[in-house]
Amino acid sequence: MGLALVLGMLVGLGACVAVAGLVPGHARLDDALAALDRRAPALVDTAQAPTVTRRLPLPIGREQQRLLAIQGRAVADFHLEKLILAGTGLLLPGLWLASQALLGGRVTLLPLAAAPLGALVGWFLPDLRLRRGEQQQVRSMTDALHTFFDLVALERLANASAIQATTTAAAISDAPLFRRITAGLERARMEQVPPWEELRAIADEWRVPELADFADVMQLEEQGAGLAEVLQARVKELRDAHLTRVKIEASAASERMTVWMTIPAMLLGLAFLVPALLRITAT
Repeated sequence: MGLALVLGMLVGLGACVAVAGLVPGHARLDDALAALDRRAPALVDTAQAPTVTRRLPLPIGREQQRLLAIQGRAVADFHLEKLILAGTGLLLPGLWLASQALLGGRVTLLPLAAAPLGALVGWFLPDLRLRRGEQQQVRSMTDALHTFFDLVALERLANASAIQATTTAAAISDAPLFRRITAGLERARMEQVPPWEELRAIADEWRVPELADFADVMQLEEQGAGLAEVLQARVKELRDAHLTRVKIEASAASERMTVWMTIPAMLLGLAFLVPALLRITAT
């Protein structure tokens, strides 16, 4: 009877959450004003978040928000994953007890003591996964940035202006960095100001100083300086530096793998030496 009651409560809670998710939401006015005033918007993406997450404050740091932006994920999706994993860790001991009761096994309430620990582990597991995937996401973002530079250089060779070349290159892909640059360029166009300060702000926000250097070169070129060759040379320099970093990381990974490769050889040598040593000690 108690198990049926708990299952009925879970089904009712799921139905309530599903109905709440179908309710259309509206963007908050302070987020729109913050975007126009070049202030940092709210941490919660209210345009895409469910109703529950729009009404409740979601604790998240700036570093986590930056990593989520690099991955193209919404804050609400991140917290939804945390809630699902925490709920799973909380309910697993109870489900195990229910399965033991249905199978006729011995039922003790001791596994329920691990439910809070499981919920805690499930809550912080997405944070750990987000941190562990940072290096790969930064590498992908760097590759996308170099591709963006190449596209801008090609547009400049086609006699497009600096702003036109940047806008056209940013609109080619739907990668998170390209979407962020496109949004910044569109906001600068609506404000009728040059987009280079916006690109520098994106460089500080996403921690990509190469984009700030690119904005400096493009601003000088827009002012009349013929820096097309300088831009191409800077792009080549950035690509060579990135390739050097990748080679260093690959060499470090190969050295770490070498240590593990020597372990089987050591075990094989011990397999030959141990019988001889045992025979010597026995005599």
